Amino acid sequence: MDPNWSDITRLVASDPGAGAHGHPTSFPIYQTATFVQESAGGFGEYDYSRSGNPTRTALQTQLAELEGAQSAFATSSGMSALSTVVRLVKSAETILVGDDVYGGMHRLLRRIAHEVHGISVVPVD
Repeated sequence: MDPNWSDITRLVASDPGAGAHGHPTSFPIYQTATFVQESAGGFGEYDYSRSGNPTRTALQTQLAELEGAQSAFATSSGMSALSTVVRLVKSAETILVGDDVYGGMHRLLRRIAHEVHGISVVPVD
């Protein structure tokens, strides 16, 4: 994909369905919780929708393409995204956070990130 194209052109030109069954021109939303497995002990690419599904993979692929990144990671909520970030940041490192974040996010940062993990939390305007 040409990096000089606008974001809108890159989104339209993206083909997240290239490897999907039937190669859909408009990528479908997979509304299933579980996926067929090869055997009781052998798992395929997807097993349970909360841990991954074709729809999320397509979204992550498109986000990575737009950002010019190798990969992207999508979560189901802001709190799950924050929980992931807190686990990636090391003790004595710093997280910058907006000064008007959701109360639950503020408490997680103050009580878990700072008090338990020793991560510095700096509010910014």
